[in-house]
Amino acid sequence: MNQKLAEARILAARKMPYMTHQVMTLIPVERHGLGTMAVDEYCRLYFDPAFLEGRDLKHLAFVVLHEAIHVWSRHGKRCVRLLGEKPAHDRLGIWRQAVDAAVNDVLEQSSLRCPDEGVTPAKLGLPRNKTAEEYFHLLIERAEKQPEQDQRGSDKGHTDSTGGEKGDAAGNTPGEDVDQQGGGDAEGPGKPSDIGGSSTDGQERPWEDGPPSQAHPGLAEHDQNLVEASVAKAIEQYQEQRGRGSVPGGLARAAAELLHPKVDPARELLAKVKYAVGCTSGFGDFTYRKPNRRQPQGGALLPAHVKPIPRVTVVVDTSGSMEQSDLALALGVIGNALRSLPDPRGLRVLAGDTAVACAKNVFRPEQIELSGGGGTDMAALIVAAAEERPAPKAILVVTDGFTGWPPKPVAPRVVACLTQAGTASAVPKWIDTLVLNPED
Repeated sequence: MNQKLAEARILAARKMPYMTHQVMTLIPVERHGLGTMAVDEYCRLYFDPAFLEGRDLKHLAFVVLHEAIHVWSRHGKRCVRLLGEKPAHDRLGIWRQAVDAAVNDVLEQSSLRCPDEGVTPAKLGLPRNKTAEEYFHLLIERAEKQPEQDQRGSDKGHTDSTGGEKGDAAGNTPGEDVDQQGGGDAEGPGKPSDIGGSSTDGQERPWEDGPPSQAHPGLAEHDQNLVEASVAKAIEQYQEQRGRGSVPGGLARAAAELLHPKVDPARELLAKVKYAVGCTSGFGDFTYRKPNRRQPQGGALLPAHVKPIPRVTVVVDTSGSMEQSDLALALGVIGNALRSLPDPRGLRVLAGDTAVACAKNVFRPEQIELSGGGGTDMAALIVAAAEERPAPKAILVVTDGFTGWPPKPVAPRVVACLTQAGTASAVPKWIDTLVLNPED
């Protein structure tokens, strides 16, 4: 490995310790004539030895961190999700400006000086602490407004004093393809659009080595996921040790989203119910009430196989502690169950506080009357639901959690749908738990 690059990587790891794993995972690949450093989607760090010799270690450490954050942030995949696999040339250039501004903003928040040629939100006249996607949309809005402003200026007889195309605060026209990492030159193998690796926009460059192989090692998707999670954990631990604000907000938010993703309660509820029903419905039964499709002529009468529709029962807590917002969530659960698990018999709903006050099959949420208002004992309602015939395969219990629970498991699978997050710890281990309002 190039000695100066090795020293720059060590300095980069010292500047941002939580990025050490990502920095040291980059695979150096020498590219004479590249004129800069760039990283592809497989964590290969391409570098031009001449570029290294012309800059000091602080500058190089900044560029190494810049490239490492591109990889860790999955900017290439995010670009493809946003713009498609074959984006328009002008939009691709705007995206490159947006991601470089976002990364350099993070580095400046870490007290690292961005080189003069690097693009930053301040140079673009944009606010700080935004994501790459947010910067992209702001730049798109500016680019779309520019023709209108030019037209108004033309109508008034004003022209650009430079005689050229109007640019942004950094001197670049929106969509212009330039390397803004803080070190690129406009020369190298290929056009200026070749500068900057595929880790920024998902577009493979002619000088990249392609997917990992024995001749050209690189990190596969699985290995990158492990590195990504490791860095996210390091960011979280660093912030816990050093306090809030010790890690740039953009990195801290990204790490939190990776380690603690927000789950859509409705989708998770559906998954839990379908799993419960799938695990308990079994093979089915046989009946002589309808003919077997394989019944031979003149042979003995064969029973037909039937797979019964699994019954799901919803138990709703209507005690005095359940507020209107809690009851609204209960109606939402009933509506989701009716849509996701249609049953010609209707959805079985039991409502009450310390005893069952209402038990009926419903086809619409408004058919159930949520009345009660006394104490709370969901244990009694769960046992009552489990003892009904035909027995349910799964029981959904919508409650704020301020209740007792059955002392031992019942036959159907039970899912506690809690309207209050703080009561989850009191739910028995044999009951699946889902918080309907995780923001609380």
